[in-house]
Amino acid sequence: MNARRGFTLTELMVVIGIIVVLLGLLLPALAGVFSSGLMTKSMSNMRQIGQWMRMYSSDNREFIVPSQFNYSYPDCPTCYRGKVRSAADPPLGDQHKGTWSDILWTVFEGGVFPEAGVPVANGGLDYDYRFDSPDKKLYDLVGGDLENPFRSAALNKRNAPAGSGTGPAPIGDADPTPFGSGAQEIGRPGYFAANNFFNADQEVDSEARFYTTGQIKAPERSMYLVDSVAGETIEDEPEPFQAGPTLGTPGSVPTLEVDFRYSGVCLMLFLDGHVEPVGQWQDICELEGLDGRSIRIRNLTSNVSPCPAP
Repeated sequence: MNARRGFTLTELMVVIGIIVVLLGLLLPALAGVFSSGLMTKSMSNMRQIGQWMRMYSSDNREFIVPSQFNYSYPDCPTCYRGKVRSAADPPLGDQHKGTWSDILWTVFEGGVFPEAGVPVANGGLDYDYRFDSPDKKLYDLVGGDLENPFRSAALNKRNAPAGSGTGPAPIGDADPTPFGSGAQEIGRPGYFAANNFFNADQEVDSEARFYTTGQIKAPERSMYLVDSVAGETIEDEPEPFQAGPTLGTPGSVPTLEVDFRYSGVCLMLFLDGHVEPVGQWQDICELEGLDGRSIRIRNLTSNVSPCPAP
């Protein structure tokens, strides 16, 4: 009988080493493909939002969908209560107050969740979201089965920056509101945040107002939505867009609320309806400056850039 020769330890180590090298070359490529697929889905969602926004404007005297609204405020321009957030006690937030996503969800009949309409005593929320965009409580109830075109296809990999909301830190449910800064939803689909230049809640800002499409000087460069970890709105101020050299430094408190969740890229929806991938920046003037990327976030009704001349 002939003796069979097995693999030596050296040969096994060589084979394992080759496999490790191949995996090292392959995994980044697969991650890039996966990120690209998520970005494609998110871009599709954003384009759909852009179409709904144009339809809304056409039906409402060319008013742009506000980033936030308060139809119960006595001095609001419309005082239109309508169906949006019409329940006496929505799971999160106040009656007749909300964001752009609540408006579009209601106007274009985003959906109803019967399982959420079950009484609280029976494991539901006693609210079926007929007139409200899905929020954290609904995600906690139905989990990953929730299809929401107003959120990213990619997940939040970090919470909102500390101090960006009313909660003291980005931990747990310190500030669970589904709009504005401070929503802590790591592991949930990332937010599309509307530019709060379009805030129409005068209870929050006495200068808040509704804008029409004709008032915007450069709609093709004026940002309406951006990928964010902080909620459904983002302030048109430097801090939420400020990456700075301290971002990611141990012990630092970053203010950046934009999320570059597709391999270093974020998505922006502009008022003309097109969606654009945008690479990382350090400060808002890198986007808005005359020597920057020609993206408008502030002063959208003016031709004057708020950034200093180069």
